[in-house]
Amino acid sequence: MKTIPLFAALLTSSAFAADLDFYKDVYPFLKTNCISCHNKTTTKADLNMETPELMIKGGEAGPALVPGKSAESLVVTASLHAQDMEMPPPNNKSGAVNLTPAEIAILKQWIDQGAKASVQQERAVVLKAFSASVDPIYSVAMTKDGRYAACGRSNQIYLYDLATRQFVAQISDPAEKNGAAHRALVQSLSFSPDGTKLASGSFREVKIWKLEAGKPVASAAKAVSAPASADLIKKITTAGKVAVLSSSMSADGKQVVTGCADGSVRVWDTATAKQIIELRGSVAATKKTAELDWIIAAQTLETAFQKSEIARIEAQDKALDVLLGKAKEAIVTMGKVLPEKQKLVPPTTEAKTAAQKAVDELAAKLAAAKDAAIEKELKTAQDKLITAKMTEVSALAAVSAAESNVKDAEDDVKRITDSKATNAKAVAAANAAIAAAKTTQDKAAADLAALKLALTKTTMKPIAVSFSADAQRVASMFEDGTLRVWAAASGTPIEESGGNIAATTTITAAPDGSFVATKAVTQTVGSTPRWTLERKIDQKGFFADRVNAVRFSPDGKTLATGGGELSRSGDVIIFDVATGKATQTWKEKHTDTVLCLDFSPDGKRLATGAADKIARVTDIASGKQTNLFEGHTHHVMGVAFRSDGRVLATAGADGVVSTWDMIIGERKKKIEGWTKEVTSLQFIGATNQIVTSAGDNRVRIVTDDGGEIRSIANLPDYMQAAVSVPNGSAIIAGGEDSLLRVWDGAGKELVAFGAK
Repeated sequence: MKTIPLFAALLTSSAFAADLDFYKDVYPFLKTNCISCHNKTTTKADLNMETPELMIKGGEAGPALVPGKSAESLVVTASLHAQDMEMPPPNNKSGAVNLTPAEIAILKQWIDQGAKASVQQERAVVLKAFSASVDPIYSVAMTKDGRYAACGRSNQIYLYDLATRQFVAQISDPAEKNGAAHRALVQSLSFSPDGTKLASGSFREVKIWKLEAGKPVASAAKAVSAPASADLIKKITTAGKVAVLSSSMSADGKQVVTGCADGSVRVWDTATAKQIIELRGSVAATKKTAELDWIIAAQTLETAFQKSEIARIEAQDKALDVLLGKAKEAIVTMGKVLPEKQKLVPPTTEAKTAAQKAVDELAAKLAAAKDAAIEKELKTAQDKLITAKMTEVSALAAVSAAESNVKDAEDDVKRITDSKATNAKAVAAANAAIAAAKTTQDKAAADLAALKLALTKTTMKPIAVSFSADAQRVASMFEDGTLRVWAAASGTPIEESGGNIAATTTITAAPDGSFVATKAVTQTVGSTPRWTLERKIDQKGFFADRVNAVRFSPDGKTLATGGGELSRSGDVIIFDVATGKATQTWKEKHTDTVLCLDFSPDGKRLATGAADKIARVTDIASGKQTNLFEGHTHHVMGVAFRSDGRVLATAGADGVVSTWDMIIGERKKKIEGWTKEVTSLQFIGATNQIVTSAGDNRVRIVTDDGGEIRSIANLPDYMQAAVSVPNGSAIIAGGEDSLLRVWDGAGKELVAFGAK
């Protein structure tokens, strides 16, 4: 008995007795291997294969299918690689493969049954649990003050304290399993400007998390840390040349913290009696320092911009001076020529008048008596009259041309003079702006210097000190009753409580990291914060696929999201943070999925970048596009406004960063030097510096005019995201190896956080 191949056997099965359903039986393999190139966005050969009707309509080669006649249908011929047709083509970029014999059999059967359309059924997506090895970091975020960093690994969100350089928490949704934040991969993250909210985007959903203050533990759980020995204090006093007022030993005995008479709090190595770090300042002083740093940087940027404007105007004035010189020269030249031209007019007019008189007289004679000789003489006179008229017209035209040239030159002089006057006002305004920037900058610099000087002087004395249980935090009580906490690793002031005249004299550390000072008044500070789910946005129809980008507005009141259906649409939806309601919905803002977005500094515009290789800027109030920037040859993977809103930067999968002048709407600079995709970018504070991540194992900092500031190399391939604090003192980045790396402003790695 002859063996029947499997696909032939399928043809004889009962499954083929009934009519096939397009979306159930045919669409799945067409989508994977045909529709990726033949859809409403790509439409190669002008053929869209997304519906039976569109295939019947066909493209450049005619109808792709003929209902009832599979043998005459081009889609079958191409799938069989017959008649010099081969679809999909070999080595195609979409990863499409040849249809299997079974799939071709199904396709033919469906066509022979009439290629009937069907209704697409919407099915719920069932997501499977992730393997433990699937944990790349696709998104990172950092609070504006640089205190906390978050990253998405797989479907989980991890939070880190950059001051103490410790893991803080895994942010999770109680409705999900295994401490997950989402069912699918975390594609995007964004902290609100005040750092109290965190937005995360995943497959067809966005979640907003809120910060809640942790609750301190009961006083019974507290234990007083032991003071340092007298011998150790003596060594420290001798080595540091400072008087010690109070001391406390870490739990492991390796470090001691002292409150010193000069107002400082210092941490020492007990084995060597050498100082590890000096702790000064307060949370308020740190915040003020950041504000002053921003002002100084912003005024530096303003000064640079105004100077570039002056240089541009001065170059324009030089060109105008050349034109002005030519115009004045033309006036002088024409001033000499015009009188000469005018002198030539009267003789030509007299000659014309005389010729006209001669013609008139001869015409009268001829009228009185017909005479061939007079007629001949009249014709000669008429010819002379024509010549005289032409000569006069020529002379008048020469005068008119000279006068016109003079007028044009005079108009040019006025126009150029007016332009130079306008330029002079612009230069004056730019110089005034520079002067104002300098005044503001000088004041900020003076305030900053005074603030730093004040931190070195003795104000209040630390009368009690303590380590946290893990020695990562140090607390001190000052004589005015103020209780302050620093991160021991970085020296950053992280928390404090208000002072009280009835000063407390003992500090105890609790297991949760909080400190309690007691005597006449009890104060608690330093408990660990908690992040809880505030809102889940996943209404049907909102998100077609992955939410690739989320970003809070500068005022924190709205949240923009970007996504869409791959190769079909790029959607942007803006939500009210307080209510979770959509306030703006821009379906198909792009022709392919939106990968990145950023608000302008004033919050009035939104920049979006997408897989369609285009960046767009939209006025939020009206929803109208204000700018369209083309130039990338691959996906736009990052967009960022400069702090003054005058420049937009875009990162491309083509290995290029482009900066765009928002004033004139043109490209400012094409910055190259990457060998793989530039996956993200962000302007650093109020500067013209841009931090980037890329697939070429580098985190690179460049200026918006193309200069390189720093390149952190030798990283694992494919860094997916990087961000910086405003003053550039800390940079974080993550990628395929699942490590969240932290560097200081000089590019020195401070810590690399794993999943736990």
